[in-house]
Amino acid sequence: MRRFHRRLLWAAALLVSFLVFCGAAAGKEEYARRTGKGCIFCHVETTGGQLKSVGLAYIRNGHQYPIPERILERSEQLQRPLHRILRFVLGYLHLLAAVIFFGAIFYIHIFIKPGRLTGGIPRPERMLGLSCMAALTVTGIYLTWVRIDRWEQFFSSTFGIMLFVKILLFALMVGIGLTAVTVVHRRMKKEAKGGGAPDSSETSFHRFDGQDGRPARIVYENRIYDVTDSAKWKDGRHFGKHSAGQDLTEAMAGAPHGPEVLEKASFVGEAGQGASGEKGPGPGQRAFVVMAYTNLVIIFLILACISVWRWDFPVRFAVQAQEDAVTGKSCVECHRQKTAGIHEDWKNSIHARVDVDCYKCHRAVSDDMVLKTHLTHHSKPISAVVTPTVCAGCHPKQAEQYAGSKHAHTHEIMWKIDYWLNDGMNNAVERTTGCYSCHGTVVELTDGKPDPGSWPNVGVGRINPDGSRGSCSSCHTRHRFSIEEARKPEACDQCHLGPDHPQIEIYEESKHGTIYHAEKDRWKWRAENRPWRAGKDFRAPTCAACHMSSAPEVPETHDVTERLSWETQAPLTVRPSEFAAFPAATDWKTEREKMRKVCLQCHSSTWTDDHFHNLDAAVQHYNESYYKPAKQIVDDLYEKGLLSSDRYFDEPLEWEFYELWHHEGRRARMGAAMMAPDYAWWHGFYELKHRYAEIEKMADSLKEAGKGEKYRKVPGQFEKDKQ
Repeated sequence: MRRFHRRLLWAAALLVSFLVFCGAAAGKEEYARRTGKGCIFCHVETTGGQLKSVGLAYIRNGHQYPIPERILERSEQLQRPLHRILRFVLGYLHLLAAVIFFGAIFYIHIFIKPGRLTGGIPRPERMLGLSCMAALTVTGIYLTWVRIDRWEQFFSSTFGIMLFVKILLFALMVGIGLTAVTVVHRRMKKEAKGGGAPDSSETSFHRFDGQDGRPARIVYENRIYDVTDSAKWKDGRHFGKHSAGQDLTEAMAGAPHGPEVLEKASFVGEAGQGASGEKGPGPGQRAFVVMAYTNLVIIFLILACISVWRWDFPVRFAVQAQEDAVTGKSCVECHRQKTAGIHEDWKNSIHARVDVDCYKCHRAVSDDMVLKTHLTHHSKPISAVVTPTVCAGCHPKQAEQYAGSKHAHTHEIMWKIDYWLNDGMNNAVERTTGCYSCHGTVVELTDGKPDPGSWPNVGVGRINPDGSRGSCSSCHTRHRFSIEEARKPEACDQCHLGPDHPQIEIYEESKHGTIYHAEKDRWKWRAENRPWRAGKDFRAPTCAACHMSSAPEVPETHDVTERLSWETQAPLTVRPSEFAAFPAATDWKTEREKMRKVCLQCHSSTWTDDHFHNLDAAVQHYNESYYKPAKQIVDDLYEKGLLSSDRYFDEPLEWEFYELWHHEGRRARMGAAMMAPDYAWWHGFYELKHRYAEIEKMADSLKEAGKGEKYRKVPGQFEKDKQ
């Protein structure tokens, strides 16, 4: 007995150690950073708990992204009404069986005491225990199948580990229970009938009263007889006059029969040392007591597993979460009436489907961003400006990638490379309505309300009051925040168009754009939780497919300039790491290989390699044949004093040279990069020839005349205002 208890203690210690040192839950902050998926994406509430179909798929895939389509589809099926009803019913039965089973065990330990169950386990208790164990097994198998379909999933999260331990404990408990109601039960019955040495307790005999399945025994002249099997002693009563568990020596004298009737009963033993005639609990009863207390310990461990999974450490602040949820619902109801368009957009968004309401996005992240006017009719502090800092709460990976991109820094890049701003003739009004709409403003607040001139703005390089850069709604228009919209080229055409960066026009001329316009209605745009795959979801790339979406061996990214091998925005084409205004931290060869693998999804290696060869040749041709000679001409004129360096754009030749690289030069390079021959030639190199000829002609005129004309001050000329 002592050896068994020691082993039990060792097993419990090992289990506790396993629970303490087991791996952390996979679906926590570190996984959010890695996958870019926050808690609310998988759970109904940010505090966890009930899972959505995406969360179920995430678990089934071992907390790994991307999620295979078969797992996502299966998880979506399991969230359909039929499965949800089945899961509820079986979950309810599982819980009910557990309560009855655990309750019965607690009742035996608290009120009956296992040591008093001699002569075997009563039939009703045996049937109840076996029924509950069967119900728990059947329902548990289904409920486990819903959440787990691979062995690795048992060790990829706190839930999986706790479920695995719980299953082991339950299997041990079932094994002990089956042994108790079969082998040990038969042994206890045999011991009850066969007896043993006298028991030293004088009061122990009274429990043999024939009630509730216990043996029925009587004493006559210090001899103990077992009358359990006698039809005349049913339930321990003899014709309603005598009860088992008593000394009936005196009662025999008044009976209508003599002691000869006892010859038909089983003789147990002498009662000289005790009323029961037993030596004490036999091996079977002792084994049953040990098993009963072992199962009690197992039950406590199972409850501990459930608690660790369900509540974790530290305990979640559900009250605060509920308060925020109520606030969010009140916002929705208010804006349903006041801004019906905003409400309708949100209602049809994925945010609405995952319970991301107004307050989750608009809650103020700092005191200086609190919209004071809103506090007059609502106690919760909100911010009118939603920044990438807020979005990072659920999309940390995407926010981090975007923060390091050229898009996020395009406000400062604009001031570094564009003469219009630093030395030209463009003022704050023109910048706000033009340049800043795409490049972004520096948002300023007064009592939390954005100032005119800096707002409204969703520029990709917007500098926000909390120090973050950019606006996610530049590509995912509020309040729909559609991934489908961001995957289409129209998401980019609001900025990437016109004479200086006509990427959308170039795309539409290319074969890629032709296929897109012909077939886009048949493409799958909403593969939200798995890779967006070339060939299966779309036939030709869009802007996002090349610059952002994943490909074999190429992870998705929100740094849209990451895969570039040339900086075609710059006056002189350089590698991205050599772009002085914003040098990239990556190696162009590595990024070229990423873009190459994107192309190889649809093209052969020969086609792909030859395309990049032609692009490199076009870049080299622009640099050596157009930009460098033209710049040399202009630099010579500055050096000779034939051009004024006081202010840019005050002389015609400066306009010509600016447009050579800023307009035709960009079109030629970008047309070659995106396979649009009309832009590479007629809008590109052809116009470059014309512009270069004009520069040479104007330079010769300046040399002959000794000086050139200057423009007078024009409307909207540069003013020394804030940047």
